[in-house]
Amino acid sequence: MNAAQIHLALNHVPLILSITGGGILIAGMIIRNESFKTLSLFLLVAAALFTAPVFLTGEGTEEMVEELAGVAEAAIDKHADMAKISLIVIIITGIIALAGLILRKNAAIARVVFPVALLFSLASFGTMAQTAHLGGMIRHTEIRNGAVASENSNENEEGEEKEGKNPVLNNSDSNIMAADSIPQETRKNEQVKKDDDD
Repeated sequence: MNAAQIHLALNHVPLILSITGGGILIAGMIIRNESFKTLSLFLLVAAALFTAPVFLTGEGTEEMVEELAGVAEAAIDKHADMAKISLIVIIITGIIALAGLILRKNAAIARVVFPVALLFSLASFGTMAQTAHLGGMIRHTEIRNGAVASENSNENEEGEEKEGKNPVLNNSDSNIMAADSIPQETRKNEQVKKDDDD
């Protein structure tokens, strides 16, 4: 497998694990179920671990796709910048979750760790979702909202301007064209009338 295949295969895993972990943590806190809380922390640690190969294969994937037709260089840059933010947020989430797993027997620490882990799991999901969206914009032109539409309209306007710059027909040419559009019988009748008048 190359970098792009690994990147595409794993890029949604941290996103799914962070929201699933956060959802299970909410359920565990509401029903006061320690098993749910523990499971959620494991999922958040897993989300952080899966982010590493996704991030590390990002640069190799960029090198493979940046020269392809239809790839937006600006979208690659935005995706990469957002990926760095996501990496930081999800690593912090993983560290908090790991600390919660190690120290979960301590009630005082658990009271702090679980709400903070929940907050960071939601932040992880938000930043990862935005990163995924920006990644999709690299190749999927249908989701590049206003940018592509305005680009296409500018191209159309330029094309129309070029067409408008064609040489304008002079009077004699336009008369010939107008004459060609008149049916032959009408022209013969007009010719007969002219001869009669003469």
